This record gives sequence, structure tokens and C-alpha cells, in this order.
Amino acid sequence: MEQFLSVLYGASGIVASALYVPQILKYHRDRDARLSISLVSWAGWIAIAAITIAYALCVVKSYLIAMVAGLNVLAQITVLSYGVRARFCAPPLATAGKRMS
Repeated sequence: MEQFLSVLYGASGIVASALYVPQILKYHRDRDARLSISLVSWAGWIAIAAITIAYALCVVKSYLIAMVAGLNVLAQITVLSYGVRARFCAPPLATAGKRMS
């Protein structure tokens, strides 16, 4: 039973990380969606997941839990990076077009 639950946990972690893909694709296509990303919330979730990884490695000694949390962190960093770039790296398209006219 313990092995079954471990496999189920690992598989559910992979599926949970894959579920970020449709949202990430939306952020890739839609600047307004990128601008709506809460930088504070996503940074907080990343910090909490990092604590989970540290706990898994140092206290529970579970690489499985650390890897599942790590997959989530990768997806969360991807989302956060879209939000950061939308605010700080690229000028609004309408403004950029007006400057060139």
C-alpha cells in the first residue's frame, strides 16, 4: 500500500505540474493576462514550495516529495517570470507603436 501511494503521489505531482501548461500558454499569448499575474502571490507560493523542498530533504528524507515540489517550483517560476517581464521588460505595444509614428 505504501508503494502504491508513493507512485500515486509522484504521478499526481507530475499531473499537477502539467496542469500549469494551459495557463502558461495563455500568458505566452496574452499580455493582459501576464499583467494580471500577482507577483507577490506567486513569489510567496515559490517561497513556500522551497520550504517544502527543504523539509522533504532535511527532515523527511524524501526525494520524491522534493522532486514533486521542485516541479511545481519550476512551473511557478515560469508564471512569475511572465508577470515580471510583462511589467518591467517590455513596453506596452500601443505605446511602442505611437512612439514610432
